[in-house]
Amino acid sequence: MSPTASDRSRPEEINDAIRAFLTDRDGHPLTPAERRQYEVLRARWLEAVRRRHGRAGP
Repeated sequence: MSPTASDRSRPEEINDAIRAFLTDRDGHPLTPAERRQYEVLRARWLEAVRRRHGRAGP
């Protein structure tokens, strides 16, 4: 799953994508572009968790 994955993905799927994304970087500091990709994934994960629990955004 890439940062362009569907906004309707389940939190578990997005979490798997985040883990794979970070694993691929093998512990090196993220570049600014990689940091933006991570932040997009994290925002999608948070939205998916909120949807699951019936909560709107902040």
